[in-house]
Order: sequence, then structure tokens, then C-alpha cells
Amino acid sequence: MGKLKNYIPIVLIAGCFLISSCQKEVNGDTVGITGPPVVLKPKVGTEWTYLYYTYLALNGGIQTSATIKYHAKEEKVIAGEKWLNIVETGVDTTVYLLQEKSDGLYQYTNNAPYVLCKKPAVLNTSYSTFNRGAAEDFTVKGVQDSLVTNIGYIPVNLYEGTKAGILTDQIWYHENAWIVRHYGFRKPPLGTVTYRNSAYFLMYITY
Repeated sequence: MGKLKNYIPIVLIAGCFLISSCQKEVNGDTVGITGPPVVLKPKVGTEWTYLYYTYLALNGGIQTSATIKYHAKEEKVIAGEKWLNIVETGVDTTVYLLQEKSDGLYQYTNNAPYVLCKKPAVLNTSYSTFNRGAAEDFTVKGVQDSLVTNIGYIPVNLYEGTKAGILTDQIWYHENAWIVRHYGFRKPPLGTVTYRNSAYFLMYITY
């Protein structure tokens, strides 16, 4: 692949699912891809670069911003299954233990596997799982919607999670990049309405 090396924008991957050949200009060079598309999946060594924001409860303004990287450090075998150990680069702290199965993206948490992003996604269907420390109910709110990102338009599914009926999470998922965007919501200690308190926006993925 020449100058592409191991880095491929998600938009290129997604676009090549739809056509048998495509071209893209990278650093002034036109790179042609012919024949069946190469489907890349997260594996050991994959790195996700996100823009990360936290927000103020009072007016929704940005409180902090940073660029963070998640890295698939290794495979861990738990109860006979292989899970990708996703750590935050620099602090080497596990963020997720993830595995893709035929019916969706799973995470190992609370000493058990739980589906995070169910597929195939059917609009307005719901499922129960465990996420971020507690039981959570997700509903599919979007299927193969075109999401504009730093690296182009990406077809994603949108999953909206609630805990005790209160909005908690919104996750945008692509099967070749996994979590493309994530919003976390919180209810202020003295408030009654939830607000978006955090957001992750995928900038790049390196396989």
C-alpha cells in the first residue's frame, strides 16, 4: 500500500464496501484499490485517537479538552474466550475488554460478557446489558446513518442507553472501528435534567 502503511481512514474502508474499486488521494498520491475490499478489524496493536471533552452542568460549555489515545495492548483469555485489552496510552489503564461476536460488540465487565452494541441493528429495538458500573437499557436510535467526522462520512449505528429511565449514554458504532463517538450524560446533584458531561470523537484509527 506504499505510503498508506497500516493507517487507513475509516471512510475509505466504508466506501470500499459499496464498490468493487475506488481511488483516494493521499499526500498528493492517488492510491488505487481494485478487487474485493480489504476489511480491517481492530486487533492487537490497533490504536484509536480521540478528542475528549468534558462539559459544564450550568450552561453546557466546554470545561476541559484533550487528545487521548486508546491502544489494543494484548489479548486476554477469560473463561476460554479471547478479549482485546484496550488501554489508555500513557497511563496503561484498561478502558475496555472487547470482543466482536456474530450478534454485536461485547465487553467483559462485572465478571461477565455483556453486549454493548447489538447487531444487526433494528431501529427502535431495545436490549438490556451492563455498562459503566450498572445495568443499562439500550435502544437502537439510528441504523447506518452517515456521521460526519474528522476523516469523512462514516455509516454508523446509534445506541442510546438509559439507567432507571434516565439518559446515560449515546454510542455511535461502526463494525470496523467500533466506537466512533460516545456521549456520556449525568444528572446534576441538585438538578432534575440530565446534561452531556463528556464526549469522545474519533479522529484517527491505526490498524
